[in-house]
Amino acid sequence: MIGKRKDVWIGLLFLADLFFLSVSWLLSYWLRFRLPIIPITKGIPPFTDYAVFLFGVYITWWPVFHYTRLDETSLASAGHVNFFRIVKAIFLHLLLFTAVAYFFREYKYSRVVLFYFAFINLIFLNFDRWIIRRIVRSQGRNAAEPLLIVGAGTLGQQTAEHFKNHPELSLRVAGFLAGNKHARDAADIGGIPVLGGVEDLEEIIRSNQIKHVVFALSMDQYDLLNELVGQIREELVDIHIIPDFLRFYILNGSIEDLEGIPMINVSSSPLYGWGRIGKRMMDVAVSSLMLCLLSPLLLLLAILVKMSSRGPVFYRQERMGFDGKRFTILKFRSMVINAEDATGAIWAKENDPRTTRIGTFMRRWNLDELPQFYNVLKGEMSLVGPRPERPVFIEKFKNEIPGYMLRHKVKTGITGWAQVNGLRGRTSLKKRIEYDLHYIENWSLGLDVKILLMTLVKGFKNAY
Repeated sequence: MIGKRKDVWIGLLFLADLFFLSVSWLLSYWLRFRLPIIPITKGIPPFTDYAVFLFGVYITWWPVFHYTRLDETSLASAGHVNFFRIVKAIFLHLLLFTAVAYFFREYKYSRVVLFYFAFINLIFLNFDRWIIRRIVRSQGRNAAEPLLIVGAGTLGQQTAEHFKNHPELSLRVAGFLAGNKHARDAADIGGIPVLGGVEDLEEIIRSNQIKHVVFALSMDQYDLLNELVGQIREELVDIHIIPDFLRFYILNGSIEDLEGIPMINVSSSPLYGWGRIGKRMMDVAVSSLMLCLLSPLLLLLAILVKMSSRGPVFYRQERMGFDGKRFTILKFRSMVINAEDATGAIWAKENDPRTTRIGTFMRRWNLDELPQFYNVLKGEMSLVGPRPERPVFIEKFKNEIPGYMLRHKVKTGITGWAQVNGLRGRTSLKKRIEYDLHYIENWSLGLDVKILLMTLVKGFKNAY
């Protein structure tokens, strides 16, 4: 297995966490009851009550440690990345810990102790990662095993960069073997020497005492793969193959075991299992609440729309949503009726003459979008996701913008990652797609909450 020492470092990291959790818990008790800042009114509980419950601290940390990916990222990530992950982990740990403590009704644990516990944890858990990360980087340089990358193209270079950024794997890229003459003529690529061509494979392995060989060939070189692997099958090296999928748009790529047959998913939706259920529960809860709270405003806008021009209050339009399913989106009518009879399907623009007076105001602040909470409640949309588009535009965009249809791997939303980053209205469509795909690739309920909070902070003001 590549990077055999990584498991050792992760185990050490987890043990360090348990040690500092213990120190934090006991120190919190001491600060609260032996050095009280806030007066004690209910007496001092026995130390044993808190010491025994360390088992609860340990048990609840294990799932949080893995769920927040502290085991995967802490060794190589930058300090600020770890900081925010640790904040998230501490918050989840307190929730889980409190839930477990609820069943021990014979004693209620001090909320001040829990506050101290969270604060001290934040300091200690960042400290132990800083120490271990420095040790990992030092050991990674001094005890790394030599690795050879066969293939000096884009895939090979990205693979080399990955190993460089992950010293916890204890692997050192000794060099490239080039598969084409242009790369073979280069002395080095990105500071890593080109040791020869693929025909030199066996000789390079022996002369450089290579322990790992990683094949990172492009698809048009795959005819060499079987021959090259056969050449070194008897060598004492670990052989790894990285498939060339850079030409595809990878979205939540993964490998599944199909009854013994490995199957690679190039693109799939991140919404499955409990994540999908959690997102739907949040959609129902928030959309129901917003429809209730905003009902006076919705009624006022409906009256103003009706008074401003003849025609219906609501504007219904066909849009494409999750998995390409079409649905009817609901908006307050902001234009005169039959606005597209002369022009056909076009995007609205600033100072659009088809827009009514109240429509201009609503569009500026996106108030015409408020009825879409009903679409969310029905399950046709989500609170957060890529903005839904009209099928007539989708037919055009999917042929012009690679990866455009991947945005339909999740439900469309009232707001999204692109929108809170200023990409609304008549902004770069390609840039919006980049942000939409970033959202899908990194989706989590936490990211949804972050986007909703950013929407509230930045407001709904639109830019045409």
